[in-house]
Amino acid sequence: MQIMNLEEKNNTQQIKAFALELGFDVVKITSAEKLSDAGEFYEKWLQEGNAADMEYLKENTEKRYTPEEILTGARSIIVLGLNYYKKDYQFQEKFRIAKYAMGRDYHKVITSKLKKFAAFLEKMSASQKSYVDFGPTMERAFAAKSHMGFIGKNACIITREYGSYIFLSEIITTLELTPDEPTKWKGQCGSCTRCIDICPTGAIKSDKAIDSRLCISYLTIENRGAIPIALRPKIGNWLFGCDLCQDICPHNVRAQPTRVTDFQNIPLGLQTTSLGQILSIETDEEFIKIFAGTPLTRAKRRGLIRNACVVAGNLKLTELLPQLKKLSQSDDEMIAEHAQWAERQIIV
Repeated sequence: MQIMNLEEKNNTQQIKAFALELGFDVVKITSAEKLSDAGEFYEKWLQEGNAADMEYLKENTEKRYTPEEILTGARSIIVLGLNYYKKDYQFQEKFRIAKYAMGRDYHKVITSKLKKFAAFLEKMSASQKSYVDFGPTMERAFAAKSHMGFIGKNACIITREYGSYIFLSEIITTLELTPDEPTKWKGQCGSCTRCIDICPTGAIKSDKAIDSRLCISYLTIENRGAIPIALRPKIGNWLFGCDLCQDICPHNVRAQPTRVTDFQNIPLGLQTTSLGQILSIETDEEFIKIFAGTPLTRAKRRGLIRNACVVAGNLKLTELLPQLKKLSQSDDEMIAEHAQWAERQIIV
């Protein structure tokens, strides 16, 4: 037993050292036990319709909080955090893009690191399964269980070192590793409701759940259909995503600039982007040429044009009326309707 404990401790130390060597900012270990409470929370969240039309969130629900369902023999979970914070970029038309999206696509950056991690674990004769913001796993719940931080009222994981501006990824492994102990820092939201109060659409519920049907991030990214008319004015100048609930969070006074070059640098195509240019994109090929390698491709061409129409209308950009008028005659009914709506906001 003593030999196993020493081996477990040694493996844990090696893994943590390797994670930091790869450039991760935080690494924590937790056991691969089923998260029953988190599972109940998630099932209730789904039943209440909070997933909107993201059908993939309704699949493999048991797997999301039961690591053994993902990897037979799962013993531990390595939870990794990567700081992405940087100051907002001032676009000429004063539209906004969520901070996480103003850099190289984090899926590509982190997946590259996880592949190296997989090779490292193979040398320890361990099986593993890794995820970065996709796949059936409750990443924030496991991050909280690992004592990386706590889940705030805005449903973000909040860390002591970096606030909530952190990307999460997880490696489920058959290795028996030493779980992290609770830290002295007992982060909490307390009576603060700033994130709830600032949300324009009321998407943040008091039980730390987000109603995707009202969330600006969902409406401008995952949503493939029309943005409800009543919510369009509340989107304001958000072209892609939303940071309001993070910007207002007192814990984010600790945010510090990312060390990751891929997140520090804003792609040239994104730097020079204007709403007029977006409204003028006619093909998917042209769209990809401008936004390739960035998270903005997630919204797809018609989604980003839809968003640009809403923002143009909210900002009352009269100079964009020619593009909007042209789009109002589009064969794409969704784009045409959003362009017509934007025209009305500007002309009235």
